Amino acid sequence: MSQLAFEVTGMVCSGCSDTVQRVVGAVSGVSSAKVDHESGATVIDHDGADAEAVYAAINDAGFGVRTTSNAACKCANCRCDPCTCTASKQCNCS
Repeated sequence: MSQLAFEVTGMVCSGCSDTVQRVVGAVSGVSSAKVDHESGATVIDHDGADAEAVYAAINDAGFGVRTTSNAACKCANCRCDPCTCTASKQCNCS
C-alpha cells in the first residue's frame, strides 16, 4: 500500500471535502482518502492508483490540486516541485 499526499484548492465546506473524497475514492486503485477542507490537506492510500487520474478526477469536480510544497506558489493547479511559476496563476512547469 502506498500513500499520496497533496493539497486540494477551492474547498470551502465539508460538502466540498466529501465530494473530493467521493471522486478520489472512485479512481481505480484508491483504497481510502482523507480530505480536510480547511487546510486542503489530502492523503490517499492506494495500490497502484495513477496520480494523474486522481488529479483529473479532482479537477473534473471543480477543484484544484497543488503537489508543490512551495508556499509562495500562486498556482491553483501546480504539480511541480520546486515551483517555478510564482508570478502566474497557472502552472507553467515543464
